[in-house]
Amino acid sequence: MNTEEQQYIQGFNHGYLLTKHLPDLVAKLVKQIKETTSHYLSGFFSGKEEYELENTREQLGQLRDIREKGKERGLDLADER
Repeated sequence: MNTEEQQYIQGFNHGYLLTKHLPDLVAKLVKQIKETTSHYLSGFFSGKEEYELENTREQLGQLRDIREKGKERGLDLADER
């Protein structure tokens, strides 16, 4: 593995973990960074995006579960709109 790949992976991991545990800090960092000029920053942004996608998928799954439980109880939450 070359240095560029190592930098990307390290940035990815840092972006993922910081977004998971300190999302406000990451939001402030992202506002300050104008362009991704390094492999580390490219990985950082990719890690951030990956966590956000996984989190969104998890939330959608939870919403589906809630909707299914409501249907089992005879409630259709979509009809109440």
